[in-house]
Amino acid sequence: METDEQDVRVTAVNGYDWHVALPKNIHEGDLPLRDISFQAVWTVSSCKSEGNGVHELLHDSVEKYWQSDGPQPHTVTIEFPKKTDICFVMMYLDFKNDESYTPSKIIVYTGSSLVHLDDGVPVEFNEPTGWQFIDLRSRRTNRPSRAMVIQLQVVHNHQNGRDTHIRHIRVLGPNKSRFASHFRLHAGSPTSVDDFILPPVSNLNKLINSCMAIR
Repeated sequence: METDEQDVRVTAVNGYDWHVALPKNIHEGDLPLRDISFQAVWTVSSCKSEGNGVHELLHDSVEKYWQSDGPQPHTVTIEFPKKTDICFVMMYLDFKNDESYTPSKIIVYTGSSLVHLDDGVPVEFNEPTGWQFIDLRSRRTNRPSRAMVIQLQVVHNHQNGRDTHIRHIRVLGPNKSRFASHFRLHAGSPTSVDDFILPPVSNLNKLINSCMAIR
């Protein structure tokens, strides 16, 4: 995962239209970006009470928010059922209303599981209002990265606040995956190409199964 500190500070003022906060350097092959948030399972480290949890993070109303209730770091964990192409994480923050509850530093981790996360990338905010984007694309190619898990850790709030408010989070992916199952060959257990034996062409079901994607 790679990110650019200059890019993550772009803001918008609309509570639900994250499109206006996106950078301009998006590869045309990835457009239009898709909101893939609901493909994942979401977990928060704590929440103040019923009505301040995951449901509020995924709600369209800017009046709703997740509020943590515990020691830092406060975490949001997003788990996809398989490796997924990811471009951006969008966050709606509102320093004007939330003040000391507003995150000032978040560390973003991605990986193949909760026990196989990368070293994390710190992202800092200065009194943000509106949508902020965190770029998870490859710095070299500007194309999507692939991961099964994203974890956001709030390690510091403005004014040394204890608990945190995040009003929305969205995960954005490309319009089409570059690793669609029908473009990939099942590798199976063979150690070389010569060891890989296709079933007879006459057996269509076995042929199709042999060409399914690795999960």
